[in-house]
Amino acid sequence: MIDDEDAAILDALAADSRAPLKAIAAAVGLSRSSVQERIARLVADGTIAGFSIRRGAEQKGARAYMLVATAGAQCAAVAPRLLGIAEITRCDSVAGETDMVLTVEARDAAALQAVRDRIASVDGVTGVVTMPVMVARFAR
Repeated sequence: MIDDEDAAILDALAADSRAPLKAIAAAVGLSRSSVQERIARLVADGTIAGFSIRRGAEQKGARAYMLVATAGAQCAAVAPRLLGIAEITRCDSVAGETDMVLTVEARDAAALQAVRDRIASVDGVTGVVTMPVMVARFAR
């Protein structure tokens, strides 16, 4: 169960996952060791699934959302087949005409096209609609 202190720690890490434990402890009113133990517990119980970075605009290259349709309700079978495509940074199953929404990051538009072609060739995929990101407004 997440309490107020855990929530504050999660907020601090979401704002800056590289913040020193000492700074997080001061911000949430706990000792450094207590924050360290809480973070370890949040990782162990799966509340924190990982730590990541957000690349600066000059490092991103090209990004797109790809809407994937599958034959029937095969998301559970198709998703593992997509794991080997490193450019796919997120895969969500959704309801409606689209079965999955993929977030794809590649070095340029040609690389996005190559990823799209790989996705379209995966067994069980019946269609892919590519929506390139034109301008990133904000990210959290």
